Amino acid sequence: MSQIKLQELSQEGKVDLLKRLEKLGSQNLKNDLYSTLLSSLKSKDKQNKEFLTRYLLLVAILDQQAESTSARQTVIKIYEKYGNEFFMKPENFLGKIKEVLTLAREVYNPKSRVIRMRKEGIIMLRIGGYMLALVNLINKHGTLVDYFKSFGNPENLLKALLNDVLIGGLFFEKALRMYIGWISHPNLYVNIFDGKIQVDTIPMVVDGHVCKVMARTGFLSSVKVEKDKPIVTAESERKKIENLVRKYYPRGDYFMIDYGAFYVGINFCKEDEPRCNECPIAEYCMRNTYVRAY
Repeated sequence: MSQIKLQELSQEGKVDLLKRLEKLGSQNLKNDLYSTLLSSLKSKDKQNKEFLTRYLLLVAILDQQAESTSARQTVIKIYEKYGNEFFMKPENFLGKIKEVLTLAREVYNPKSRVIRMRKEGIIMLRIGGYMLALVNLINKHGTLVDYFKSFGNPENLLKALLNDVLIGGLFFEKALRMYIGWISHPNLYVNIFDGKIQVDTIPMVVDGHVCKVMARTGFLSSVKVEKDKPIVTAESERKKIENLVRKYYPRGDYFMIDYGAFYVGINFCKEDEPRCNECPIAEYCMRNTYVRAY
């Protein structure tokens, strides 16, 4: 890795940027989740916290080294084929695992070159691992909602699940952070803590697109990139970005700030042809556009 110096925003500009990203996240995340994942669900399942906690768990496990679209379409296809029962009674499908994996293979497109495993192996690891983990967790704890709620807040839940051999091994940290935000944010669909937490306790995700936006805007004064390429290394910058966000904007809605940056990163801040003139944060950006997410 190497460090690249960036043209930096003023402190006032950084605060204004965070507020704008928070607003963008709040305006878009709930609708985006609904349109891409929840609109296909039956009405009773949309209202069932336990079902949604299990359903979104599989989405997050698949949505790590894959295109989000293929991961989400895979879970929707499993739901359309097997319904609520696959998620609420996974033990009934252990004997049908080959059928489930065959179905998933038609849709799911993991980046197997990254993990150095055949596509079929990744599907087996993730969906089979999900089924086995869910069966064991339910046998031991009764429900995921009660088990997750017992940790008291999102930060403790993140630490616990990262160290849980049943779940932690199925996740890269960024995907687990995304999942915890989905199920714990009081303005989203699950809200496992029943609104009894502060939104500033929900961790940021900070994937490559978020790191790219924070670098390109000049929120960061420098960023670590891959050797010989200006591709940000989000994992190595995650904690620094999260700490800086907290420093400049105490008590902010950090999960929504994160999604606001992600929203900008995929819709406007393109790798090769950024749409700067249309970008909703253009006035807060120093245009360090040589930095990339991939």
